[in-house]
Amino acid sequence: MVLLYIFLAVVIGYIFLESPFLGFFFYAILMWSSRVNRFSLKFLSFLSIVIIVVILLINQLDVTLEEKRIDYLHIIDYKYYKDSIHYIVENNNETYELYIEEGLDIIPLGSKCTGSFNTSIPEEQRNFVKKDSRTSLILNELSGRIYLDNLSGVECKEADLNLKTKINQIRFIYMSKVLNITEYDYKFDMLTLAVGNKSYITSEFFDALQKLGIYHLYVISGTHVAFLSAFIYGALKMIRTPVHYIKIILIIVLLCFFLINFFSPSVLRAVFMGVCLLVCSFFDKKPYMTIISLSALVQVLINPSVMYHAGFQLSYVTTYFILLTRPLFMQFSSIGQLVIITVICELSTIVIVLLHFNEISLSGLILNIIFVPFFSFIIFPSVLIFNFLSFIHLPVFMDEIYNFTFSCIKRLIDFLSHSFKHRMPIKNLHPLSTLVLFILSYGLIIFTLKKSYFKIFTATVMMTIVLYTNHQNFTQNYTLTMVDVGQGDAFIIEDYRANKTILIDTGGQFLHNKQVIPLSEKTVLPYLKEQGIDKLDLIVVSHLDIDHSGELLNILSKIDSTNILMNTNDEKFEEWSSSIPKEYLSKIIDSRNIEDFMVGTIYIQHLYSMDVLDDSNNQSVVLKVTLDQFKVLFTGDIGIEREADLVGKYNLESDILKVGHHGSDTSSSLDFIEAVGPDIALISAGVNNRYGHPHNSVIENLEGIRTYLTADSGMVKFGIKDGTICTHEKLTQRQSCLQKDIKKEPVNGSK
Repeated sequence: MVLLYIFLAVVIGYIFLESPFLGFFFYAILMWSSRVNRFSLKFLSFLSIVIIVVILLINQLDVTLEEKRIDYLHIIDYKYYKDSIHYIVENNNETYELYIEEGLDIIPLGSKCTGSFNTSIPEEQRNFVKKDSRTSLILNELSGRIYLDNLSGVECKEADLNLKTKINQIRFIYMSKVLNITEYDYKFDMLTLAVGNKSYITSEFFDALQKLGIYHLYVISGTHVAFLSAFIYGALKMIRTPVHYIKIILIIVLLCFFLINFFSPSVLRAVFMGVCLLVCSFFDKKPYMTIISLSALVQVLINPSVMYHAGFQLSYVTTYFILLTRPLFMQFSSIGQLVIITVICELSTIVIVLLHFNEISLSGLILNIIFVPFFSFIIFPSVLIFNFLSFIHLPVFMDEIYNFTFSCIKRLIDFLSHSFKHRMPIKNLHPLSTLVLFILSYGLIIFTLKKSYFKIFTATVMMTIVLYTNHQNFTQNYTLTMVDVGQGDAFIIEDYRANKTILIDTGGQFLHNKQVIPLSEKTVLPYLKEQGIDKLDLIVVSHLDIDHSGELLNILSKIDSTNILMNTNDEKFEEWSSSIPKEYLSKIIDSRNIEDFMVGTIYIQHLYSMDVLDDSNNQSVVLKVTLDQFKVLFTGDIGIEREADLVGKYNLESDILKVGHHGSDTSSSLDFIEAVGPDIALISAGVNNRYGHPHNSVIENLEGIRTYLTADSGMVKFGIKDGTICTHEKLTQRQSCLQKDIKKEPVNGSK
């Protein structure tokens, strides 16, 4: 128990850095629990010192990534994809991912390649979203990536293999054997389930697994370790192998299994715990808590950043809860225990899943109760049998059975994933909501084990109320967000009173490589998810240039959308619409048929002019949007000619102007700026873009107007409440407020 409390103190130190409010709460719980368990005051003081030391050390931990040029690298492992292989390489004890664009013969493991290599790191997160590529590199202990078009100028020679590379080579030989043993695609599932190689599985299938909440069954985890141990133990017991020999064999097998899955926190935890328990069993000891706590402390000492890893947190939280509640479910049958453990895993990880992934499963518990036994008693044994047969002989009829079985499983999973809504996005949790949900989830576990059905119902209702309350915004009526999509436009308007959301343009980019993540997956979509938004009531496509509409199809495929407003007279519409699914075409509203309309409490006026236009830019949909007392003018990419026509037809006066064409001098004439008379100007343009946007002449025309550029500020959010608008910039973290009646004067100063 001592190591458990030390580990909890370390965890609380990390929590303090993220939320002092939560840190103080859990610190109080730790002190109270320590006294209840009759620990001395000296030990309590020691725990407090541990927390302080952790805070100081982690706060001073400077894990910086920098781009550099290196002259050699060692190939230590392969990074697998369905149609290509990339590499894990080392240079001076720093690890990188190496990507070679041109398809070449595989470079042997252990090779030393000399040449000139430029390392690169992802740019900093420029939007208010959690996903950060730099953090992902640090969590995976990588120092950057190296991209090569080909191996021209690079010389690779085979070198001696160290132990780590030899292990990776064995894994590669095994994978090559599996890939060549059958022509059916189930071989990719075998690699995923046997050695944790997910690269051959399609993203669509993993999306389906995540929707159903059974993703953890398809990745190497403690579940696989437990089944492997149980299977080997049972098999050896059947042939009457002495118990002490079984334990020795299990230790060897588990260590080998760990070596081929070295980078998985859950495997390290499960193997470490299994091996230690087997060793202790020789002395008739079973110190579960001490062993699990020791394994966690070892991982944190090796890599302090692992504490932020979702897999690490999920793995240890579920294990601790299972061990702590073990006395309450041991009286159940084996099947009953399996169901209870599944329930505990689902309930104990609710808060962690919400914090990391901003979603709650509506069907995960039921589906896990169904799929966990199915995987435990059918899929996992079949994987072990396949691996055994692959080194002897895989009969044709077994090959057909495996193909039929896994094809049916995939079809079932795909069917279930599309049959109904499985997951609901949840807005980023407030610290108080996090605390209450943690207490309720713990209570639900205890009530379930004690079969207190009324208390289960009450706790569930309270949890629903907390999530609903957390979703509300009591300080603002609207939010206008300028998303940083690089060289392009994307704006989101949220109406909190009517629960409506509008997206104006999507951003976009050309994807030269299938492995490039669509831009909206890193910008618009994660932001919407973290705001708890699962539906767009209106998407406005100002025009069909790629930087305004390029991500439309991906967004439509990922989030429910009611209507799409666009100019069907756009010169690019006919070509664009010919490749669009019919279900999307049916949602399109021709902007030429609309003058003004309401979306919730948002009033929108369509400023239409010049029916015959010369290009797509000038055919942009122009909207004047009213949010409380504030008016916002969205101009797409219109040019000076279209601006002049608008000045002659409409009252353009607005508080906020979305500057046309990313600040190009083809737009934003001085006459137009004066007619609008904005207090705030928004320019969405990429950093060091090849067009030189925004142009100096436009900046001069905007002199005296508070101007926000995504290139400088990243994402910018404008919160509107009655006559006050408050601004928050991502990159600068500046916050300021203006009032409608005293424009340009800060309220309570700038923060």
